[in-house]
Amino acid sequence: MGAFDIATLQPKLVHQFASVIARGQLSQAYVFNGASGTGKHDLAVWIALRLFCEYVQENGEPDYTCSECQRVLTGNHPDVVILQTALRSLKVDDIRDMKAEMAKTGVERNQRVFIIDDADKMTAQAANSLLKFYEEPVPGMVIILTTTAKNQLLPTILSRAQVINFPPPRRETVIAALDQSGVAPSLAAVAAALSADVQTAQTVAADETFQQQVAKVQTVIGLVAAHDDEAFVQVQTTLVPLAPKPADQQVLLSLIALVYQDALNQHFHAKVPATFGGPLIELLADQSEKQLEGALSAVLKAQVQLSQNVTFQSTTEQLILTLLEG
Repeated sequence: MGAFDIATLQPKLVHQFASVIARGQLSQAYVFNGASGTGKHDLAVWIALRLFCEYVQENGEPDYTCSECQRVLTGNHPDVVILQTALRSLKVDDIRDMKAEMAKTGVERNQRVFIIDDADKMTAQAANSLLKFYEEPVPGMVIILTTTAKNQLLPTILSRAQVINFPPPRRETVIAALDQSGVAPSLAAVAAALSADVQTAQTVAADETFQQQVAKVQTVIGLVAAHDDEAFVQVQTTLVPLAPKPADQQVLLSLIALVYQDALNQHFHAKVPATFGGPLIELLADQSEKQLEGALSAVLKAQVQLSQNVTFQSTTEQLILTLLEG
């Protein structure tokens, strides 16, 4: 299931499906819709585990260790078919083998699970080729399509499936998952603020450039808080070398925004997870509401300028000057 448990990531959905399966009321077609990292594929696999597990726990969870669960988890269960692609589209040929499997009965019992990830990648022809299943569903067969864009699926498929919208995980959940995977707490909080996708956040936190960006942004804003003009010099000598690509440049501006958002939250004693915390945030939090909101507004303006092809150095130097002026 990966570095974290789907029951932790989407507890309400897991509870709902555990109850539905226990009552024997599982639908034959689902569309799991939500942003990347919300656990759509993991829940689809969890459903397969729950259906085939030999030793379901008292809380409705599969035991994950029985032979059936292990076959599902290793991709070797004959009655669980998963279609994934790294390409830009899913074509008719990609669907053909799955359709052939759908025509068969269960190998070991009257139950089969078919999962198509990134179903919005299906061409119209590929999607149309699946319609027979929706029009003439086979008893005991469940098909789950996962997507980040349900409106790109055929209306005929959406109308015949139960659409489950996946909420983004709570930030505390992402932080906990990162802590569990060994990410330093200080980096976990920052990475979780930038991405609700645990795997993406893990990749970001492990990147040495990102770690340097986090440290240097705090150094530069510390100089700003001390009204030290060295902060302006640090843009060229410290920040620019850490942002050779547009994506890096946006990250740096986002980190500066998070510093001031942290300070504003602390200023109002808001009960939300801190991204940075520490003496720097305490110092900034002593500024007025007008100053902190002005700082956030200046960062937003800088982000807009950067998207309009103003150079990163020019944009950030102007931002630092504005912050120094208070």
